[in-house]
Amino acid sequence: MATVKKFTDLEVWQLANELEQKIYFQLSSGTLSKDYSLKDQINRSVGSIPDNIAEGFGRGGRLEFIQFLSIARASASEVQSQIIRCLNRNHFSKEIFEELNELVDKTGNKIGAFIKYLNESEKTGPKFQGRVSTNVKRVTKNKKQETIHTNEAAKPLGAYPHAKKVGNLLFLSGIGSRNAKDNSIPGLQLDADGKIIKYDIEAECHQCFANVKAVLEASGSHWNNIVDVTVFLTNMKKDFALYNKIYGDYFKDVQACRTTVEVKSLPTPIAIELKVIATTD
Repeated sequence: MATVKKFTDLEVWQLANELEQKIYFQLSSGTLSKDYSLKDQINRSVGSIPDNIAEGFGRGGRLEFIQFLSIARASASEVQSQIIRCLNRNHFSKEIFEELNELVDKTGNKIGAFIKYLNESEKTGPKFQGRVSTNVKRVTKNKKQETIHTNEAAKPLGAYPHAKKVGNLLFLSGIGSRNAKDNSIPGLQLDADGKIIKYDIEAECHQCFANVKAVLEASGSHWNNIVDVTVFLTNMKKDFALYNKIYGDYFKDVQACRTTVEVKSLPTPIAIELKVIATTD
């Protein structure tokens, strides 16, 4: 794929923009213009498609771009449902519906193909230039320190490793609940604007702990070597009890020191993140 410097050069954005223009024309005329509730829903959903593509591109990072493309694709599905409702309410003729439906399908498929390309690509956005992604440990110039990156945990969102080994101590960066294979967050549902509709703290706890375990093992350590844990929750009141129970199942025999704090949000829409210190002996 050639280097693209502007989001307007993206074929997927051009398709989304064409769809938005065609639907806006229908919103401005005929009986749909007076079906205010449905009109407003379609207007927001169809606008969300090119806007999220543009914002994801502007974020400058491949993983963030994929996240916003996923939101755009979900918005395309919303639009498809809404134009079916327009047909059912006789706001659209069969010919107009088929034209719009074909364009929505084409747009959604194009977004899906672009997401697949980015997931499989080794290319990085400007925010992540120089990031290392490998199962093999990389040793820094200082032989007393070792920098660890692994494909067995979700990729970092910035210029930092999964872990840093100094002497016999291992310091993990914040590890959340994103899946290493597809960057998904288990149990998470987002609306067209990227806001959280539903999340599953239990599923996120298990995934988060699995990611920590993967980084530990990639670093030559293991679960029982954990000595200190800082846990970040986005909703202490709602999630603490269940998180605490699951934590007990995992850490009963470890007896690591622990601090749990509530934060307003985390860089991605995850509900839990762990900061861990372990030994390598």
